[in-house]
Amino acid sequence: MKGVRHVILKLPIRYKISIIMIVILFTSITLISSLLFNKEKAILLSEMKKRGSVLSKNLANAGFEAIINKDKLISSDIIIEIMKDQDIIYCMILNNRNRVIDSSVPEEINKTLRDEYTRSISKLDELTIINQEHDGQEVLDIIRPIFIEYKHKKIKKGYIRIGMGWDIINAEIKKAQTYTIFLAFFFLVIGVTISLVFAKTITDPILKIVRVMEKVGQGDLEQRVDISLIDEIGKLAGAFNEMIQHLKEKLMMAKYVSKSTMEMISHKDDSKLELGGRRKTVTLFFSDIRGFTSYSESKTPEQVITMLNKFLSIQAEIIDKTGGSVDKFVGDEVVAVYEKGNMVENAIKSSVLIQRKILDLIHKGEDEIAIGIGINTGEVVMGNMGSEKRMDYTVIGDTVNTASRLCSNAMAGQIIISESAYLQVKGKFKFKRPIEISVKGKKEPIKVYEVIY
Repeated sequence: MKGVRHVILKLPIRYKISIIMIVILFTSITLISSLLFNKEKAILLSEMKKRGSVLSKNLANAGFEAIINKDKLISSDIIIEIMKDQDIIYCMILNNRNRVIDSSVPEEINKTLRDEYTRSISKLDELTIINQEHDGQEVLDIIRPIFIEYKHKKIKKGYIRIGMGWDIINAEIKKAQTYTIFLAFFFLVIGVTISLVFAKTITDPILKIVRVMEKVGQGDLEQRVDISLIDEIGKLAGAFNEMIQHLKEKLMMAKYVSKSTMEMISHKDDSKLELGGRRKTVTLFFSDIRGFTSYSESKTPEQVITMLNKFLSIQAEIIDKTGGSVDKFVGDEVVAVYEKGNMVENAIKSSVLIQRKILDLIHKGEDEIAIGIGINTGEVVMGNMGSEKRMDYTVIGDTVNTASRLCSNAMAGQIIISESAYLQVKGKFKFKRPIEISVKGKKEPIKVYEVIY
């Protein structure tokens, strides 16, 4: 049972729709064909009974003469005429004692029929048609009583029996049945074809949507569902195209905002996006290109932009791989935030990888660009800053300012970290002897460490 259910569930929608339509169509055609066939059969049987009634009525007038006046001349002629019809099996006139007065079978004349059936039908007082068997053949036995008027009363003197065979009517019924079956098969074939075409018109757009969805799932956001329908499927296609556009806009927006901003938005609805922040311990990464001003003076704006994008991209990629999140780009400066886990260690690893990558590019003959990096860890205020209509999810505080000052003091190729950062990674990296430097905003000099890589 499970296997059958699995096969049914696995069937394409077009075949499911086709099968349902075919079953409905087949059932409808079968019912209609059965009704038509039964109606045709009833009409044929009715016509047969009418003809038998007329024949028996004609013979009844002659039968009166044969029974009362012993004149069988007319009745014999009528019997001969009636027997010319191929579907007439027998024809006879009987009196009240069931003696055959005249018959299509001469041997039966003057015989008295004593069987139970004959005794029962002799009591009938009105035209009756009975389906019965005669000599192994199915016949319609038409019985019509013969009356005479005596003192204003009807007195039964005998009755007429005409047997009509079913062979001809069966042939007509078979012919009607064959025609009905052919007609049903013809319409069934047309119906199946129409159902398959109809199912295809429904499923083709759906398959088109599925194919586009698969490509979108693979990252191709240039795909669009091109369907001209204006029904529910057309609305589905339109909604899907809008979804792709929104997804494309969201992915494009992700390039303009930090990873932490995207994560914050994904966990809140629009009604909960409000100004303000909360205290959090993070690690700040600041980097700045050394000699950028002099480089810009000797290059065209296009060359400067190309160089800047290249070196910012290198840093952003490494920061992302080491668990950081680029908070913003400020000219030639990169600001990144590391949260949770080994955030100081990850920030230093990122810095080492960046410096080594820059040296590798210089050795390959690229632009001789150098970077200074400053790292600090501590408590900041992280949240939405700005106005109700335009806000920025970022970090502020003394920890941020100190990290920026460390970056400003770092020479080309240097990675300088604060003492708070050093205490968390002591023994994991090599450092030069600590030195004390004066930074803007601090009354006392601060101790810093340079990472050896």
